[in-house]
Parts: sequence; C-alpha cells; structure tokens
Amino acid sequence: IVFTPKRGIYFGNNVRVQSLGCLSTELPLAKVEIGDDCVIYEKAKIESYGSGHITIGASVIVGEAKIFSRESIKLGARVVTSWNVFIQDFDPHPIEPELRRIQMLHMCENFRPSYRAAKNIEPLNWKFPTSPITIGDDVWIGANVTILKGAHIGDGCLIATGSVVTAGEYPARSILAGAPAKVVKSL
Repeated sequence: IVFTPKRGIYFGNNVRVQSLGCLSTELPLAKVEIGDDCVIYEKAKIESYGSGHITIGASVIVGEAKIFSRESIKLGARVVTSWNVFIQDFDPHPIEPELRRIQMLHMCENFRPSYRAAKNIEPLNWKFPTSPITIGDDVWIGANVTILKGAHIGDGCLIATGSVVTAGEYPARSILAGAPAKVVKSL
C-alpha cells in the first residue's frame, strides 16, 4: 500500500480514482485504505472523521456511493456499489431535541464564512453513537441502498434496490430486500 500526499489516505496498486476530491480524512487519526485494482467513480464520497477507518478490499468498484465513518467500515474484495448508495457507521445527530437544537446552533454558527461576530452558544455534551460495518467479499449493493451502523453482511450477498440494511448479522449468499432489509432468499 502506498501513502498518498493527502495524509491518512492509502492506495494499493493500480487504483483508479476519477477525482481525488471524493476522498477525505479528518487529521490526525482518520484513515481511508483502498486495495489493489479498485475503481472509484468521480461522484463517490469516501470520508473518515475522528478516528474512523474505511478499508476497501481489492478489485472493488465504488459508483456514486457515499461512505462515511467515525469508527470502522470494511468492504471486502470484489464489492460493487450501484448508484446512490449510502453507508454510514454513526448517527450524525442526537435523538433528544434539546441536544439536537444545540448541535444545529453550533453547526450554523461555525459555518464559514460568517458575516457577524460569533454568538456564545452552550457546549454540546454528546458523542456520535457508532458501530462498525462489515461487508463481505463478492457483495453486490444495488441502487438507492442504505447501510447503517452495526450491519454485518456476509460474503456473496446481493442487496436489492432501495433496501435499508440496519444493524444485525446477514448470512453469506443471501438476497436482502426491504426497509428494513430482511433475507428473502438464499443463493
């Protein structure tokens, strides 16, 4: 694996990324590792925050997918994502409306540029809930699929268009479909 000038992003051999702007890490701990012979399309977004770690196996094709990590997301070898795929191992906002209100105030106040003096906003005492995601080898992820924190998808699975895969264990060689996704057939 070769370290790129963009700290925290590692490429294997013969990786084709149509736009380096689709890869992002939050320094100093976040990492993205892309295995040999992968193809990352220009409209993909692969971003790792905090101590998040995204590992993409060899010969993976990432279409117009959004992959966001604050803990760990692992894609096995020969995974293919279709268009409008969303994979995220954390909840981005508090469930409690009082905490969400504070978070929104902080987000809007810290958005740049700002055209006035900063307001004093109470601190937000909240951590992003996270749980790792693993996706096995030879998995086909259909269009408009969402994969949420805590999902563990076995080798050789097919995830049907429009499915929402929530936390849980999904056995190898299964077809997953629905919202929430369930095993509808074994291959």
